[in-house]
Amino acid sequence: MIVQPKPVPPDDVLTSRIAGERYDNAVEAWGEEGWAAVGRLCRFFDAMGMERLSCPPPVPPRPG
Repeated sequence: MIVQPKPVPPDDVLTSRIAGERYDNAVEAWGEEGWAAVGRLCRFFDAMGMERLSCPPPVPPRPG
């Protein structure tokens, strides 16, 4: 497992609507992947017997 760096905004993020939307999408995907990793770890430790965990269900794979 590696920590993914947060996406860096491009220089034109404030002046280009398209660049802003692409950056927003990249940050959203980065956050979703991070929380999916947290969920996988939670379910792993739950399976190992750790108590008092409240793990999210697995995220279904994206089509494509």
